[in-house]
This record gives sequence, structure tokens and C-alpha cells, in this order.
Amino acid sequence: MTRIALLALVLAAPALALADDVAVRKGTPDRFAKAAGDAFAAAVQADKDGDLRTALGLYEKAFAISPHPSTIYNIADVQRRLNLLPLALKSYETYLAIAPNAADKKDVEATIAKLQATPGMLWVSSTAPSDSRSIDLTSAYILVDGEVKKQPGVEIHAGPYGYREGWGIDLRAGEHVIDVVTSVSFGSEDCKFGPGENRECTVVAPPRTDGAVVFNSSDRGLEVRMPGKGRQEKREVRFELPPGKQRLLLRDRSFECPSIPIDVPRGGDVIYVFVATTQHDRLERCRDVTVTTKKLRFAP
Repeated sequence: MTRIALLALVLAAPALALADDVAVRKGTPDRFAKAAGDAFAAAVQADKDGDLRTALGLYEKAFAISPHPSTIYNIADVQRRLNLLPLALKSYETYLAIAPNAADKKDVEATIAKLQATPGMLWVSSTAPSDSRSIDLTSAYILVDGEVKKQPGVEIHAGPYGYREGWGIDLRAGEHVIDVVTSVSFGSEDCKFGPGENRECTVVAPPRTDGAVVFNSSDRGLEVRMPGKGRQEKREVRFELPPGKQRLLLRDRSFECPSIPIDVPRGGDVIYVFVATTQHDRLERCRDVTVTTKKLRFAP
């Protein structure tokens, strides 16, 4: 069999069903510099022996000496089994870039889609009590992208991986808006993490911010007009409005947009408003938005 035919056979080898700890590696290519071939063979042996860290280093050495689709595929496979999912995604994408006609292209694309959808754990914490901006998370609501994930009175926990005390939330990879609201304060952070990653997000707030209305958005271009303060707009803001039916004036970059009706509560409770859009900011008009409102109740 010719070398070209053998290479085609290697690339055409079907992928096995994926599992978190199951190897789906390719065999040694025939067209290889000797040093690359030696490193590849040693990597395969380390892989079979279960020494994945050594296998990864040897595969990377082989690829640095002589880039080959089979090598980068095996790098991706080891990274997947080590739960280094962002790195594995890049390696699978590199494999498809240098072997665009590979017979297992659809299998690899399915693997990429599966990894991209793998949730990670976002750990929400605050700073030590010695910091005046520290938030008592036990007495707080924690909201992610406008949805309540923890209510006041629910105890927080010791953090894993050396994290501070806080609250863990399983989320799909991406950028998320984390809002923490207590009866007298409001803090927010934008936190981003990759597929399968664990990430700590530390939120702080001024010691006291009064007001029965909390507003935030998924996009820095979406702001609310501050009443009684001229044309000043804010994202991540808590302010006071009289109880009852009110309307918030929404601004999308330089565009004045339809107002948002709300019912401002009495007695120390808070109306929380979160506005989100998936439309690109190059759109020269008010973008379509979704508005989420939550009444956050606090004990007197």
C-alpha cells in the first residue's frame, strides 16, 4: 500500500462512541520525521498505560516536530479525557482545519458540539468581612442572567478548589451577568468561563445602596434613565421610585426605546428588572429585548 493510501486510511478510520474516559486515538502516521514518530509511539504507550499527562506532552512534542492530523486529533482526545475542554475544542478545530476532508468530520463536529454544551460550575463568592464592600451572601438573592439561583436565608458553603465561601451554580459556558441583591445593597459582575470549567466569581457592593428598584442588562449598551437626573443613564443600578405603577425609560446606545412598565413595591421589597438582547450592537435602532422582572421579598 502506498504512503498516501495509508494516510487516507488513517484519516478515514471511524471514531468510536464517545465517553468521558474512553480513548478514541488514531494510529501512527507513516509519513513522519523519526523524532516525531518516536514521540508519537511513546505517547501512545503512555496513553495506554493511563499516564495521560505524559501522553499529552509527548503528542504535543510530536506535533511540534511534524504537524499531522492524527497527532492533533490524539492531543484533542487526551485533553477531552483530562477535562481540558476549551483546549480540546481548539485542538479538534485544528484537526478539521488541517484535514478538512477527513472521513470522520461529522463525528468530530458532533464531538465539538457536545463539548461546547458541557456545563461548568460558577462559584459565586464575596470578599472577607474585613472588606467594607463584602456582601453577606446568606442574606442575599443571587441572580444569573435575570434568574434567581439563591434566596435569602439559604446558607452558603465552603468553597471547593480553595475558593471562598459561596454558592455553586451549574451553567452553560459563556458570559453571564451575576447580580447579588440584599435589603440594603446591590453588586454585579460579568463572569465568563469555558465548557466544563470551574470558575469563581467574586461580587462586592457598596455598604449601602437604598432603593426599591434594581436594574441590569446583558449588554452595556442597554441602560435605564435615572429619574430626576437629566439624561444620565445607568447599567447595574439601584434607585428609588415611589411605590405603585411606574415606567422605566430604556436607552439602547443612542436610541430612546419603549419604556418598561413596573410595579414598585412597598415595605422594603425590591422590584428587579433585567433586560437582555441577542441582537448585534451594529443594528441602527432599538434592538429587540426580553424583559425579566422579579419581586424580591425581604423580611422586615
